[in-house]
Amino acid sequence: MSDMLKNTRVIQQSFGQPKDVLSLVRLPLAPLEEGLVRVQIEAANINPSDLLSIYGVGQYKHCHQPPRTPGFEAVGRVQESNCPKWKKGSRVVVATGGTWQKYIDVSPDNLFGVPEFVTDGYACQLYINALTAWVLTTKIARLTARDVVVINAGSSAIGKIFAQLSASLGYTLIVVTSQERDYPYQANHVISSSDDLSYRIEKGEIPAPNVAFDAIGGVDGERLADCLCSKGRFINYGTLSLSTYGTEFFKKVEHKNLSFSTFFLRYWEEKVGRAERRNGFIEMLEHFLTHGIELNVGRRYPLSQFQDALKLVESSAGKLNGKVILSVE
Repeated sequence: MSDMLKNTRVIQQSFGQPKDVLSLVRLPLAPLEEGLVRVQIEAANINPSDLLSIYGVGQYKHCHQPPRTPGFEAVGRVQESNCPKWKKGSRVVVATGGTWQKYIDVSPDNLFGVPEFVTDGYACQLYINALTAWVLTTKIARLTARDVVVINAGSSAIGKIFAQLSASLGYTLIVVTSQERDYPYQANHVISSSDDLSYRIEKGEIPAPNVAFDAIGGVDGERLADCLCSKGRFINYGTLSLSTYGTEFFKKVEHKNLSFSTFFLRYWEEKVGRAERRNGFIEMLEHFLTHGIELNVGRRYPLSQFQDALKLVESSAGKLNGKVILSVE
């Protein structure tokens, strides 16, 4: 079968601007290696981490060296299998790098079953943001109804997941966002990123948070530390600003006796092992489906129009009501 099939994939030749370093190629499929599973991709999405890995920013410059195929998550159907656990026709989430292609050969450890009724636009978002949000709230911070959590980048895809989880898990949430008007979810407090958060807390308008999830880093992250109560927990899980924390930030951490840590999903997975990773995904999916957690789609493009899709993502950051999806025919 492999001899009759050709693969369509996006290739990144070097770090740089997408228009300069990415191209679409068609290549023959090699025979499937022992122990691997071949998945025909239905849909993949575009995350901020995809763009950072194409530019070669920060950790991505070291962890995702070109030539490579971008993309970190997708949904598809098993086409061929050298693993007894996964049968041909099984519908699966693909949780690994290289998903912007028609066929991908995957270790069975990086596949998670997904029900037929779950749409491809929803299923292809169930790894990077969804599992990160689930692990942060339930495994790392272990949030309860006693916790008050402040987040920035509140209108991002993961910010909206935190907002929905606040209702189902019971913690109080303060959302900091540049788009505070008409915020789509019932967070307890939604404030503009241009407001003085510490001042509003001091006036008693907003409760003092004891947990902060920082997606931005730099000055925006420092503002979250300013408003945390003494002995609070500060968890950085992203650097959308591409800026590091200044010296004053760590002085505040020490002065307020804050617990500071960073979180990367990949490192958590390596630490806890394959079984715990799979259990976490199963728990998350059940919770999301039971509580109606939304993972919205903003726009769709065929894989062949990936450059147009990337231009939209870069020009509309924070303005799309959902992810840009690459549909693979």
